[in-house]
Formats: sequence, C-alpha cells, structure tokens
Amino acid sequence: MSNKWKVSFFAVLLVFVLAACSDTDGGGGSADSVTLQLGHALTEGTPASDLLEEMATEVEEQTEGRVTFDIYPNSQLGSETEMLEQVQLGSMEAAAIMVGSMQALDTRMAIEDLPYMWKDIEHAREAYKGAFGDYLADIMAEQDMTKIGYLEWGYRHITNNRGPIVEPEDLEGLNIRVAETKLRVDAFEQLGALPTVMAFSEVYGALQQGAIDAQENPLANTLLPKFYEVQDYLSLTGHFYNTIMLIVSTDVWDSISEEDQEIILAETERIQDEVTVMNDEQEETYIQELIDNGMQVNDDVNTDAFREAMMPVYDKWEKEVFGEEMMDIYREASGW
Repeated sequence: MSNKWKVSFFAVLLVFVLAACSDTDGGGGSADSVTLQLGHALTEGTPASDLLEEMATEVEEQTEGRVTFDIYPNSQLGSETEMLEQVQLGSMEAAAIMVGSMQALDTRMAIEDLPYMWKDIEHAREAYKGAFGDYLADIMAEQDMTKIGYLEWGYRHITNNRGPIVEPEDLEGLNIRVAETKLRVDAFEQLGALPTVMAFSEVYGALQQGAIDAQENPLANTLLPKFYEVQDYLSLTGHFYNTIMLIVSTDVWDSISEEDQEIILAETERIQDEVTVMNDEQEETYIQELIDNGMQVNDDVNTDAFREAMMPVYDKWEKEVFGEEMMDIYREASGW
C-alpha cells in the first residue's frame, strides 16, 4: 500500500472512531446539551418552589452544563392543564404539576382529591415512594411523560369570612373556591357547600369583592398571596393532601444520557426528602404569621365527622373512575 493510500485509509478510520466515540457518552442518549423549560404553578418563596431552583442549579453544575433547567414559576406559562398540554405538544420539555390536576389527561389521576385519604402524613409520604406513586407514574407514562420525582405540597385548609369551621355543617351554603377538579366539587357538595371552580390567579380579587366567601389551600399558599388581607378565619381542616409530580417529556428524557439521568434522579430524590423537612419546620411559622396578620386560627376541627360525611365520593369514584385495582393499591398504603 502506497503512503498516499495509507494516509487516506487512516483518515477514514479516524472518522469512524471519532463518530463511534461521539455515540458512546456513558448512556442511552445523545451527548449534546439539552435545556428543559419547566413550568409550575407554585408560589415563589415556598419550599417546593425554592428547592426546584436549587435542583436546577445542582443538575447544571453536576452535568457540567449538559442539562439545564429553565424554570418558570407561578403559572407564568399558563394553568397546570395548559402546561401539561404544552408538554404533550412538545413546546415545553418538563413541568411540576399537582397530581390531581393531571386528571385533565387521565381521570384516574383525580384520586389525589379523595378527602382524608391518608391516616397520617407519614402514610401519605411513604405511599408516593412506593406502589401508589409508581402506579400514578405508570399512568402518566401512557401520556409519554416520565416521572422523575414528587414534591410534597401539603395539606389543604379552609379560610373564610363567616366564622370558624369545626363541624361539617359549618360549610353549608358557603361559597368556596376550588381548583378545576370534579372530585373536589363532589366532595364539598357532600357537605352542602357551594364550590366554585376558579383559577388561582383570580382568587384574591374574588374574595376581596365578595364574589366568593372562602378558599382552601396549603398554608404557604394562604400566607404568601396575603389572603389574610381578605379572609378573617383559618380552620385547619387538612381535608386534601397534595403532591406535585415532576415530569419530563419521555422523548426528551430518552435523549439524555443514563449518567445525566442518574444525576437528575438523585437530585429530585434529595429535594423530595428535603421538602418534607422544610414543610414540617415551617408549618408553625406560617400559622403564627397568619395570626400576626390578623387571622383567627382554629384547630378543633372534627375531622372524623368531615371524613364520614365525605365518604360517599369514595364509592362513587371507585365504581365510575378508579376501579378496584387502583383503590386496592391506595387502601394498602392508606393506613386506615
């Protein structure tokens, strides 16, 4: 072989070697960098929102810039339903969405809106780490969305301007804002309340104008939007427990190397644990700040009576939506 042909042969060989190296990046995806636009409806300054920002910083640093998150909080990219649609259409790569809101894609995700579904917070937290959380993730996988973690949003409590809520009958005739979920509407109607579906961004104005009497949210989402300016009473009803699912478009997730996927999963697992600690630490602080800002707070709620009064929704939704298999997985984890 002449020197000329030797040079050509080795040049071609080098091209093949370099091409092969570019395809072996330590995982199943591309070595190219990827930016994930992630939207959520969480209020800035809450533990869950702050930890998402922290996770994004850590992932970018640990992947040396191969994976970055561009986060848009506080519904800047639309409602939770609209953000899910954007992920489906490919115009957004990731989102952090309340599990119950995902019923817009599959009605079974409404299961999180069952009232008083966990015996205590420990059972709730463990359920999302186990078979119950896996079942929900499998449902979203059918929508081409990969679950990468959960973040606790917490128990929801009722505020209103009529008086303390102690017994179920205290809600009779009360016009209360609820998120756009049919099960929540059904649950409150069981108590004789008048649930009104309304976007969160409209709640403060509606309370201020008297268009609605009450609202229900986790403590952080009552304090930070300053609902104490337009609400007099907070009753620690704890009627719903909410969790945020972090999802990434499956096509996008599959394009990320296994090495970088592991970094992302490790970071989401870390903040999943940290948010529960922060929520526990801040609960009393939130309550005290609401008291300091003029709210009257009561914790003598007859939760047993509330749960019993709202139980008819369990049978109805098991028969019509969830099915026995899903409910059995829930019941196994519930602690009841």
